Amino acid sequence: MHILTVLPITRGVLKGTYTYFSKDPADIGLVISVPIRSQEMPALVVETQEVFDAKSTIKSSGYALRKIKQIKPLTIWNSAFIDAVDKTAHIHAQGFGETLLTLTPKTILDAYLSKDLALPHTTFPSFTHHPRILAIQNSATVRLESYQRLVRESFVRHESTFICAPTEQEVERIGQILSHGIEDYVFVFHSGLSKKRTLERWRAALKAEHAVLVVGTPQYLALGRYFASIILDEEHARGWKPMVRPLIDMRIFAEQYAHLAGSTLILGAPILRAETQKRIKEGTIEEFERIAVHTEKHITTAIIDPRIEEKAIKEKAGKRVVQMLTNEVRALIQTAREKNQNIVLVSARKGLAPITVCGDCGTVVRCTTCDNPLVIHHVKSREKTTTHTTVKKTSARIFTCHTCGFVRVPEDDEHETCRSCGGWRLGALGIGTERIQEEVEKFFPDTPHVIFDSEHITTRTQAKKCIAQFEEHPHCILIGTPMAVPYLTNADHIVIISLDSLFAIPDFRINEHIFALVLTLREKATASLLIQTRADDTTLYTQALAGDLLTFSENELALRKAFSYPPYSTIIKIILRGTKEEFPEKIALLKTFLAPLEIITPNTVSKEPKNTYRTHTILKLKIWPDEKLITKLRALPPEFTIDVNPDHLL
Repeated sequence: MHILTVLPITRGVLKGTYTYFSKDPADIGLVISVPIRSQEMPALVVETQEVFDAKSTIKSSGYALRKIKQIKPLTIWNSAFIDAVDKTAHIHAQGFGETLLTLTPKTILDAYLSKDLALPHTTFPSFTHHPRILAIQNSATVRLESYQRLVRESFVRHESTFICAPTEQEVERIGQILSHGIEDYVFVFHSGLSKKRTLERWRAALKAEHAVLVVGTPQYLALGRYFASIILDEEHARGWKPMVRPLIDMRIFAEQYAHLAGSTLILGAPILRAETQKRIKEGTIEEFERIAVHTEKHITTAIIDPRIEEKAIKEKAGKRVVQMLTNEVRALIQTAREKNQNIVLVSARKGLAPITVCGDCGTVVRCTTCDNPLVIHHVKSREKTTTHTTVKKTSARIFTCHTCGFVRVPEDDEHETCRSCGGWRLGALGIGTERIQEEVEKFFPDTPHVIFDSEHITTRTQAKKCIAQFEEHPHCILIGTPMAVPYLTNADHIVIISLDSLFAIPDFRINEHIFALVLTLREKATASLLIQTRADDTTLYTQALAGDLLTFSENELALRKAFSYPPYSTIIKIILRGTKEEFPEKIALLKTFLAPLEIITPNTVSKEPKNTYRTHTILKLKIWPDEKLITKLRALPPEFTIDVNPDHLL
């Protein structure tokens, strides 16, 4: 007899685990039919035990186990996929069942369960050697040319290739570029496709006798085909982790799957992560083509310090002025207008200004609900006048919290006093997209411009429309945050107006992300790339503009080693959600439960929707995975979320 723990699959919603006994065995990862209430439902087997090994558990349980009369197993996933999911869940201290369902597209799983899709039969070749891991560090153009050669050579050998990308936009871009001449054998998958199109492509990809190229997010590795090569492009990017639990790094899953399936794994990026650079130095990752140490780009580049102009204005006019657009930038915009060239102005933040600070005591204007800094926005509205049909346009500045959504108008409309000292010298710090827009409208009122940030662009359709409008109009100006960059093909001129606020984010990877962003903008600019910065240390910008990949990588690894950050340690963030009143007691219990490990408690609390609050603690470990700690973390109640090597420490 066997004891089976299963996870019901009901419209993709997890309902907790159920335990049954059965005379027949069932392997982990199988989908079987189990009785729940008065219905038979499909469920995923997540744990199996012999009755003899579970006698004490059965005796102490307060309920009787139900019997599964007939298992009727469905084999949806191949063994390599199941084993890779298990290892991925283990590394991230997550449950096997929720990890498997996260790594399987819901449309595909539902189609298998309803028998709209025939069950796959994957055959893997036998291999006696460890599959290789290769890496390429170069511009997107060079990387895609290398991938294209690999795909063509693989087709000659009748071998299929899978290219993973972190986002829908990247998947579409890569698929479009690499499909030229082989359109019948290229299949693109992402969550933006309709159910009908997804299933059509899935059936065609499984049925194809010819070798194929599949481009998709990592979840679509569930496709029942063997891939001789699996490519992880944009390996450095954010977006490889889901926004909700289980918080697993898809790159780790792809690597585990490639290893177990006997596929060659290729990592590609404009600048590879420090974790990958360390493995290259240790010899566990080899070169694919070549890992560039320097990239060339023949465009005009410059670093501009607005403080120089501001000092000159103050000495001449006797007043302090903040230069949003320096004289050099305004001259570039004017030249671009005359030559019918387009220009992109990039800022790290949306809104008018990221924070507002009291000039007397330094207090930041914060949200009264969740205590996060309030961001100034400029809103326009239309109000009726006293006449019957006349309307007038009005505008106002409002404070908005980007964390909890709180909105309020400043005191006395435009004026605000400090709630700490009562002072009135409040100043907006930082530069947002709306503030840049005001400057553009002030100096270039007749120049067409568009804004690309999360306030104005909320769908992929809007994003494509915005970029099309920018590219179609001569001398158009695009004002955007970094979210616009993946959609941008190229631009004549690109100016980084302000990225300085990003350096204040408590993220040990922030230098890597900023460096990669500048490299990407450098590649997309065809004439010039200028950077405005008030930072005293411009080493990172200088290295990025020069394409000095080797020096940056060596400096970054040395910095990580000095502070014992990954890859020289593992950081685990334990997130707690609930009410603020219960946090102290639960954090104390957590410390006792995880003793003798030292827990770092930042004592930060943020508000989330539905009157829920969030706080977190940090573990910094030299050795990971740790079997005993994984068992403890998995045993934590559902209000705790585990994030291994998080994107940030907030």
